[in-house]
Amino acid sequence: MNPKFALIAIIMSCALVSGAFMAVKGADDSGAQLSEYPAYLTVLGNADKDLDIDADDLSAIQDVIDMGPAAVYSDNYMCDANHDGRIDADDLVQVQAMIAKDWDAVKRVYYVNVDHLIVPYDMTRSNYVITLIAPPLDSVLAMGGKDLVVGFDNRITTGKFHSEYARVFGDRQMYDVHNCNDPDVEVILQACKDLGSVNIVCGTRNSYGPTLESALAGTGAQVIRIASWEYGGALYGFMTLGYLLKMESGAKDYYDKYMECADLVDSIVSSVPDSKRSAGRIGAAAVYGMGEPALLGRYTGEYANLMVLDPFDSAGSFLQGKASGSHGNTLGGEDLLAMYQSHNLRHLLILVGTPFQIYSASGDAEASAAGIAATYGRIGGLGLNTLPELDYCVTGYSFSSGVGEVLNRLIHCYYLYNEDFLAYFGYSTQADAQDKLAEYVDWYCESIGIDSLWSFYGEQHGGPAGTVGMNLLYCGEGNEMNIMYGPLRGSVSVDSL
Repeated sequence: MNPKFALIAIIMSCALVSGAFMAVKGADDSGAQLSEYPAYLTVLGNADKDLDIDADDLSAIQDVIDMGPAAVYSDNYMCDANHDGRIDADDLVQVQAMIAKDWDAVKRVYYVNVDHLIVPYDMTRSNYVITLIAPPLDSVLAMGGKDLVVGFDNRITTGKFHSEYARVFGDRQMYDVHNCNDPDVEVILQACKDLGSVNIVCGTRNSYGPTLESALAGTGAQVIRIASWEYGGALYGFMTLGYLLKMESGAKDYYDKYMECADLVDSIVSSVPDSKRSAGRIGAAAVYGMGEPALLGRYTGEYANLMVLDPFDSAGSFLQGKASGSHGNTLGGEDLLAMYQSHNLRHLLILVGTPFQIYSASGDAEASAAGIAATYGRIGGLGLNTLPELDYCVTGYSFSSGVGEVLNRLIHCYYLYNEDFLAYFGYSTQADAQDKLAEYVDWYCESIGIDSLWSFYGEQHGGPAGTVGMNLLYCGEGNEMNIMYGPLRGSVSVDSL
């Protein structure tokens, strides 16, 4: 199930721009870059645009060669495995070496990165990684790459995501590059000196280390900019990263379970009558709930994954075509009332730092059960509780984008179309439905290695021994849809578990 990107244009050039870079991008009517990726595996040489590079790609390249002058390069650039601006026998040689995994012969591969640029990657270097922010780290963990991780930024080392990842890596000494937006180049260079080479896995150049490429030129470091949450495009970055890190098998295993869950959501949403979905103009929007609510727009994974569920796009209408609400467009009561009256808002999803980050002395109080309830009441106090047709809930952004995004879809599907969710499985109670959610949530926790601390229910509610239950969904006091198994504020410290 592909996230719904708006494809306006793919502009290709046979000429190389800035050495090894070539633009592959488009623009929507607001100027935001919204090109579609060519495939989930965006490595050039994947000519048939599936999940691997094999003999079928050789056949696809040969077919283009046989077309001669009739072949349009911009339609077939994925055949240009050596990225020289031509599709010819040299590409067959390159792909044969890629199939054989003869990296000394291949040397460089080329891939479409998160900024929609074709960039090189040296396959002969080590696959150690330093990640910036949590979603790229989760991508590496989900494909079984825990032992490849040698460092990350201070959100992971000491910040608000510290508690869950401390269980994953234990007492291992990791390189701390500090600020994810402006990582410490000296720390990266020290890692290269110690290890020979290292990859920096991160997101867009605008957001994460915009000068890293130039600062690290000529060193043993390579920057891998892959989608991990931007526009809800996590799978594109995930499968590509799996190839670059030589973790294709683990990436494919995770992909299969992800798609099982995604297809389930598709089936449930398809069963919902039009009157409940976009055709009936039953609108939905998502906001960050910390501080004043901030409307989330098209740049975010939260927006993209909500739109997969096919509600009417209240946020898009309210933003009047702007590319993103991002984090800066705060909303007051009048704004929410206008969205409700003019843009059919009937479901508002308020995102806080759950399901992890339970309250401890150094943790995030808003992520506790009590903090979630307080957020629900505070934002409801902006006037939402006076709007008779509006439902609102508090849910978690730890699942809202990245490789866990499919859980966000599943939980929000359960919330938005609850009767249809139960009817699809023939369930008679919310408890039955939540058992189905638990199946996928617990799989995810195991995949990224936090299952010794976290599970859907937690030990107190029948989950594995030693685990803490999650705060996943809060719809108001007494609501049977609430998934609030995590401890109340102050009742437990993660450090004591």
